Amino acid sequence: MSDLTGRVALVTGAARGIGRATALSLAEAGAAVVVTDIGRQVEGLTYGTASNEDLAATVAMIEEAGGRAAPALVDVRDHGQLVAAVELADSSFGGLDVVVANAGVASWPASTWQATPEQWQTMIDVVLTGTWNTCRAAIPAMLRTGRGGSIVMVGSTAAVKPVPTIGHYAAAKNGVIGLMKSLALELAGDSIRVNVVHPGGTGTVMTQNPAAEHWQATAPGVGGTLELPMPIHRMEPLDVAVAIRWLCSDESRYMTGTQMVLDAGATLR
Repeated sequence: MSDLTGRVALVTGAARGIGRATALSLAEAGAAVVVTDIGRQVEGLTYGTASNEDLAATVAMIEEAGGRAAPALVDVRDHGQLVAAVELADSSFGGLDVVVANAGVASWPASTWQATPEQWQTMIDVVLTGTWNTCRAAIPAMLRTGRGGSIVMVGSTAAVKPVPTIGHYAAAKNGVIGLMKSLALELAGDSIRVNVVHPGGTGTVMTQNPAAEHWQATAPGVGGTLELPMPIHRMEPLDVAVAIRWLCSDESRYMTGTQMVLDAGATLR
């Protein structure tokens, strides 16, 4: 296992799914983890978003396994709330070495051009601006330690391969790629690495809910796009978490500015 003993991590969107699995995996590797999530329903979405109880459950899981964690209710659209979470990492655990910008949302318009202005704006605000807010809150703290570190952004195979009707999601995730590349170059001299992991279909509440399942079953061309060449229906959050953990560790110490596609071969078609 990648060793993160003595490191301090911050994971956004950590109440469920990939974020929770990542926080648990980082803690298992020895990191102290500040876990954040919004803790309420995100306006305009057709599936339930993470609750405060979900976030508390993540902390309990980490502590029951012998790890260290601190929760923070954070809407990544609010830079000030992210600054407070970074300050919590410093006051509780003594700095910040690892950041996983995972928080995201999904919506399924009938077509990209029929997405409502609200669907577009929420997507950009959470996925792209939220990732930027996370970085601009965290990077000064990482620089202060002088220890270097790792920032991992969670992208999507929708940024690698076109998927019908969700161009707003693809646009936001492609923006994350551009942000990653610029930051990787800017921070390389300070030994802070920045990378993106692109998960394919993964079993989370965001992808397994009535609205998502209706979209997959009925939107023209979507079903074939999401098929996995390997003999599985979908990946599990832990599959993504272990890849993120590796990118957070010294085992990947010279990897920066890269995109890791983890999709059971979906983008090969």
